[in-house]
Amino acid sequence: MRWLEPLGFAPCPPALRRALERVHGASAAPEELAGCRLFWPVVQRVPEIPPGLDCAFLPSVPAGNPAPHARQAQLAALEAAGVPIVQDWLSAFRDRFGAVAKPDGPVLLFPGAGHPAKQWPLVHFLELARMLEQHGREALMVLGPAELERGMDTGSAKTATPQTLEELEALIASARAVVGGDTGPMHLAGMMGVPGVSLFGPTAFSRWGPVGMDEISLKLPCSPCTAACADLECGRLGRLGPACLEGISPEVVLELLGKAGNCKTGFQGPGIP
Repeated sequence: MRWLEPLGFAPCPPALRRALERVHGASAAPEELAGCRLFWPVVQRVPEIPPGLDCAFLPSVPAGNPAPHARQAQLAALEAAGVPIVQDWLSAFRDRFGAVAKPDGPVLLFPGAGHPAKQWPLVHFLELARMLEQHGREALMVLGPAELERGMDTGSAKTATPQTLEELEALIASARAVVGGDTGPMHLAGMMGVPGVSLFGPTAFSRWGPVGMDEISLKLPCSPCTAACADLECGRLGRLGPACLEGISPEVVLELLGKAGNCKTGFQGPGIP
């Protein structure tokens, strides 16, 4: 992956990759992994590993009240495992891969998420796209492999389907701003320095929020309701999804988008600076 190459990391060789695939359920560590140390990011459940495997787990959901951001938790775990941490890691990343919001670029809308209950209703995304176009701004719905497999239908809205992470990075670098929920592309956009609005409900922005993004949530008494999504079963489902996301209107998102990252985006309309 090109984001790791400047740090001296090389892609995992095929033999080691196949050995890693055999780790789950193995009674002993594969011979190919002898002398290797694994750093394994986990959310909450630590996977069973065979004896003899040198493995350091990097938990995203550690115990503690208030719990640290997932990013802070994994950095602390790396440091505890003897891996030196660059304190100004965000500046280092942006020096190599950063982007500046393009005034004439599209507003990227990411309607998908790893769990369907974390998605802002698609009809709200489509309405936001219509409103942006009405204000003279190009809106682009961005669908990944998961959304395509699920058959997400964006109708007549302009849509992009990047096939690789590099294509996704190039698309984000061309953007004016981004809008999405608790989803990976928003993290990449935030790390690159592109402004945007993150819509949160079932999960906590304080733990999972993308760096540099403006949060919008209803702050319902029942929200957030999950730490790791494995137990996500919303008891307040509306017609379009969880009440904590369904109740966020496209108008409110448009208004906050006009202020995202302290960037005057120039949208014209009631309440839009």
